[in-house]
Amino acid sequence: MSLFSPLALAVPTIAYSVLHQRNPAVAEENYVKTLLELTRQAMGRSEEASRQIREWRKAQIADAGGATTVDALLEQFCPVPGLDGGLELATVDATLSETRLQKLAGAGREYLTSLSFRSAEEAPVHVSVLLFTGSWNYDLVEHVVRDVMGIYEDPHLQHMNEMGPVIFFTQNKVAAVGDLMGSEPGEWQPSIFFAKGSQRYDDFRSALRQGMESALTRGGVRAASLWQRKLGMGHIFEWELRLRCEPDSGRLARALEVFADAAGVAAPRVTERGRLLVFQRID
Repeated sequence: MSLFSPLALAVPTIAYSVLHQRNPAVAEENYVKTLLELTRQAMGRSEEASRQIREWRKAQIADAGGATTVDALLEQFCPVPGLDGGLELATVDATLSETRLQKLAGAGREYLTSLSFRSAEEAPVHVSVLLFTGSWNYDLVEHVVRDVMGIYEDPHLQHMNEMGPVIFFTQNKVAAVGDLMGSEPGEWQPSIFFAKGSQRYDDFRSALRQGMESALTRGGVRAASLWQRKLGMGHIFEWELRLRCEPDSGRLARALEVFADAAGVAAPRVTERGRLLVFQRID
């Protein structure tokens, strides 16, 4: 039982993401070093905030004589924030010989340009992702970054000075198959951004789930997840399909073929009209 139960909704997993690119005057090596230190400190501050909430809960339970009903109520209405993990990814120069992938990647480059990023050939475009369980964790992120870490001290200040174009957005996880956070050296983590069109949301989500399951079982991807931008939370396309796969364009093309066969009417939005960005982990 939780606050989401009356609407038959699962407790959400949320991705708080930032697309960003270094200032041309900053070396990529230095940019990555600052970025990883900033992420390390943000994770530490988040864990400390969670510890403070746990201590507060223990005090409330002790004041109530250790009542189990109080503990249960606090778990429902004030759950301890769940920081599931973070990803630091950067676009890679990938040789894509297949026509479908070339078209999607070309659309991806145009998409980045439309968002005011320089070409990935000039500098990789990074995406920093933090995954949280429970929607109120968005408030926790704001507290940690804005109030605890501040924006006028290093490494936050340094990162802001080194950063060029930036886009912030927040998404709900709609579906996932496989291990989202798992990563193997050198593997690709392609992202395809796309729009829904006039289809009904329930039908669209269902068709995409079928495509994802087939891509995992028959297409050879290691994981697939579907994300939908929260209302008003960013200027990216509403939908994103994230994959984990071997760094092999032939296998990626095969996975998208399997996806297209299984996703029905929703498939063209992804495999024909999507914007493909190929990432790899940097941490």
